[in-house]
Amino acid sequence: MTYSADSEPGSRKISLEVAILGGGFTGVNCAQQLGKRLDVSLARQCGLISEHNYMVFQPLLAEVVGASISPRHVVNPIRLLCPEVETYRGEVTRVDLKNNEIEISAGEFSQNFHIGFRHLVLALGAEIDLSRVPGMPEHALVMQNVGDAMILRATILSRIEEANIEMNEMRRRSLLTFVVVGGGYSGVETAGEILDLLHSMVPLYSRISLPEIRVVLVHSRDYILPTMNRDLSEYAMNQLRSRGLELVLGRRVKAMTSTRVYLDDGQVLETTTTVSTVGNAPHRLLTQMCRQYNLPNERGRIRVTPDLRVEGFPNLWAAGDCAMVPLSGKAGDLCPPTAQFAMRQGALCGDNIANTLQGRPLKTFAFKGLGELASIGHRTAVANILGFQMSGFPAWFLWRTLYLSKLPGWERRLRVVIDWTLDLFFPRDISLLNPRYTRLQKEMHLEPGDTLFCRGEPAFSLYVLKSGRIHLVDKDKVVRVIEAGEYFGERALLHGGNYIFTAVAAEASQLISVSGQYFLPMVHESRKLSLLFARTSAQSNPQDELSSLASKIPDGLIDTPVSQVMVHPVISISAIESIHGALRIIKSNRFSTFPLVDQENRIVSCIMEDDFFNALKRPEIQMDSNILAVDKTQIPLCQPTDSVRVALDKMVYSGRTKCFVTQPDGTLVGVLAILDLFKK
Repeated sequence: MTYSADSEPGSRKISLEVAILGGGFTGVNCAQQLGKRLDVSLARQCGLISEHNYMVFQPLLAEVVGASISPRHVVNPIRLLCPEVETYRGEVTRVDLKNNEIEISAGEFSQNFHIGFRHLVLALGAEIDLSRVPGMPEHALVMQNVGDAMILRATILSRIEEANIEMNEMRRRSLLTFVVVGGGYSGVETAGEILDLLHSMVPLYSRISLPEIRVVLVHSRDYILPTMNRDLSEYAMNQLRSRGLELVLGRRVKAMTSTRVYLDDGQVLETTTTVSTVGNAPHRLLTQMCRQYNLPNERGRIRVTPDLRVEGFPNLWAAGDCAMVPLSGKAGDLCPPTAQFAMRQGALCGDNIANTLQGRPLKTFAFKGLGELASIGHRTAVANILGFQMSGFPAWFLWRTLYLSKLPGWERRLRVVIDWTLDLFFPRDISLLNPRYTRLQKEMHLEPGDTLFCRGEPAFSLYVLKSGRIHLVDKDKVVRVIEAGEYFGERALLHGGNYIFTAVAAEASQLISVSGQYFLPMVHESRKLSLLFARTSAQSNPQDELSSLASKIPDGLIDTPVSQVMVHPVISISAIESIHGALRIIKSNRFSTFPLVDQENRIVSCIMEDDFFNALKRPEIQMDSNILAVDKTQIPLCQPTDSVRVALDKMVYSGRTKCFVTQPDGTLVGVLAILDLFKK
């Protein structure tokens, strides 16, 4: 079969001889080798597809965090690295191995296009999956890309700037505490660079001293750098401890919020900055392919033969972190997912594809590894090279020399050398340039007792509770309970003021936070949305509302027990009633709110007429569906012995105009509406 890189005018398909998925070490080295081995016309029929148009030199990301080198110097444009082959920036959305075709999304303004291939190389690497720890996806920073390193550096600088003017001692300690999760290479190198950055910048701040700084490394094993020799690991731990790093070993993170890290032994770390270097997971596209085509795999990593072909698929190749490559000379062992193996696997993969196209025999992967290196900061490193162990400054010098030699392109090498040289004589750059894009909507996780916002703080967001329960508290009194599916915070946001209550998680809760930058323009420009929020945001100060209402009710009535002014009996709906049965009750009794009760007449919840008829429009709601399928509404409760003043207090603070009256055991006995009080 003959393939061409040229497409017909208007066609949404490109045909290639070789398609390489992934622009990391493996994919780039594979493309470079194909460019060297194939003639120009055939090389142009090879294409590399990557979500970014650059390759990241990940071993130096920690130095970007520590401001030792510029972020620009750890990235290289793929088109400059692989000029002989085609480069396509886009996200692979589907791989069709039956028709030898992949689907690519190039951007939000372009239609998806297709690439046909004769040979396909899987070099997608791994992804980060933090979902196994509640709160970690929302609150932890990661270290996978250059943008992540820039955000982490900017976050550290921002925390120091904020702590320098913070007066509250507890918040100040939280701002000055930095937690790194994971004691592998990435975690140790990141922690070491954070220490170096903090030690160099703190003397410039008059209100912060080094003893106040706290950097904590949490690791699940009893020593860090577990793949290294134990003596080198002990050396690294001693060096890091001597510079102030706290090591929490043999512990795992159980949950996380924006201000706390919960460990499995019950320990709680108060911090506003957490970095996770754990949680590697198979690429989602590979997981999909393994399931669809039954590719040989183990935990999402593709099993390949020593020549890097996927077993049973002669035109499918895999290499790098996403592949299980046999380690030469060690039966049953696999190559570790490190840069030195990824680069050589990529080069061999390109070699073998070229051999296949040229009718030559294939080679097997025979590289056994040169050793291991890890920088721990402060011009110190540990190394195990070809069986020789080194530590301290010589190991650090070797670390820099080796990585410098591996940097692609002489221009980048020269720039990094200049950065490293300047770092020896001049202070590090602490300019706060935050690359984080504005997030108009994000998810949040809270643990029981965590405070979302405090009374008097400026309002910035509307919150929607996905799961759990939130208490709105006023002077230690719970004035409203927020249940799953409800929203709150709109009152202060719409009136441009401060929060009037303190919001505290009553249990583990998941929320969606919608920025006022996004919420307010929509409400102001939409009449229907304005009317929707008008009822719950009519007044920004409930004390003013309460005083106004109380002044309009005669003194003789305001202190009357609720039992004397309530309306009873109450038209209620059984919680086991069907939609059809509830409809008969609602049609016969023109009220706006109906309590739901159990068989003992104890109140369960309540529904509003509008919510009921809106539910009838939903296709999943049938006439024989249970009434509990309708969205419920919270109405405050009071007891018969409560005064009218107490009932008004509960109604005003919950933003409602009526309350249900129940006995202490929850039995429904009446209803009290503000309108009924004025009628009296």
